[in-house]
Amino acid sequence: MATIKLIVRGKSNPSPLHARFINGRDCDLSCVTGVLVNPDHWDNKKGNYRNTVQINLRNEKFVHLEKLKTHIVETYNEFYMSGHIIDNKWLTATILSFFNRPVKEIDGRVPNHLIYYIDYAEWWLEVVSPSWKTGKNKFLDKRAKDQYQSLLILWRRFSASKEDKFKIVEVDNRLLNEFAAFLQDDEGYAEKTVQRHIGRTKFFLTRARNMDLRVANDYTDRIFISKDEEVMDPVLSEEEIESVFNLNLSDRIMLDNIRDNAIIGLWTGLRISDFNHKLDTEHIDDDFIRIKTTKTGSWVIIPLHPQVKSILKKRGGALPIKYNDGYFNIHIKSICRMAGIKKVIYGKKYDGQQKRKSTGYYPKYKLISSHFCRRSFTTNLYGLIPDRDLTNLGGWTNMEMMLHYVKRNKTEIAQNLKNVWDKKYSTKNIR
Repeated sequence: MATIKLIVRGKSNPSPLHARFINGRDCDLSCVTGVLVNPDHWDNKKGNYRNTVQINLRNEKFVHLEKLKTHIVETYNEFYMSGHIIDNKWLTATILSFFNRPVKEIDGRVPNHLIYYIDYAEWWLEVVSPSWKTGKNKFLDKRAKDQYQSLLILWRRFSASKEDKFKIVEVDNRLLNEFAAFLQDDEGYAEKTVQRHIGRTKFFLTRARNMDLRVANDYTDRIFISKDEEVMDPVLSEEEIESVFNLNLSDRIMLDNIRDNAIIGLWTGLRISDFNHKLDTEHIDDDFIRIKTTKTGSWVIIPLHPQVKSILKKRGGALPIKYNDGYFNIHIKSICRMAGIKKVIYGKKYDGQQKRKSTGYYPKYKLISSHFCRRSFTTNLYGLIPDRDLTNLGGWTNMEMMLHYVKRNKTEIAQNLKNVWDKKYSTKNIR
């Protein structure tokens, strides 16, 4: 028969309260609870406060410690039936969890009471991630941590919808497919976003597996995610970029600066984190931009386009004033509207009320945001220079990633082929 004893071994006031859990000959565990008591108030035989202690104080603490005993037994049953290790470390972790103590009070190993997926992921982010390397001298940055925290918010919603708190080992291929369907059907997330959240979910499962925790054998199997409707991310053609460049905004200083920053982005292919934050005149030398990109840390060298040279000349060699990304995304839409970029296209527009994108037909300028610069750069140069050269210019690690940024619809592709044939056979007489 299992017994739980709460014992005070010292005589000084206060003294630490010890816990001893016995279940047969093979299970005799003990640890310090962290609770301090007056030995004169404690009855080791009863494992609780003496009757002589004031009744209000005794009742309150008596009930709490009786609940601790119940908690130990319930946790033991759960762990025993789940096949987890039950040792002194388990008893310490079980008691700390009852008193809601931070898990980092336990030693550097994974606390045994963290058998649930969300609990483990939260613990990993808090305790392990500060020292977890993503590369040489690189650690998980704040942006990545925020993305993982957003994932856990979604897991809490999913768990609530299922009225269950899933253990790590229960997050198998079946459950991951259900989570993917939840993200698409209930939360309304796009295919690519769901893929990212599934990848982040598997990230924690892999961390758990590497720490010798039990995980489902099939969690790495393929997850089915429904395809999105085919929509085109907005890009500007060279003619549209020309119309933006030629806008007279001399009497509107902020719009003039935002427009010029956009032109730099459109003709360098840099991300907004680089052209609107990091880029400085020290990166410009001899008609080239040489800069180490913020996101990937790769060096890129990009020649100055005539329009970029014109912008620098206009300012005596200085770069335009930079505004925060929110201002940029708001006002670049107005600038494109003023430039006449109003063609209606099928795309995704951010819905502020639902906090996600909705699909429909919109004027192109309404779909424009900062990343259109990098997409437009890639799309306009694709086919003009070798793919490998374009990949190096943009700082991509491989050509497949570069091709993801090429946004041409089927009509444009067909038109390009027609232009090639027209040029090739224009001087030939074909019957």
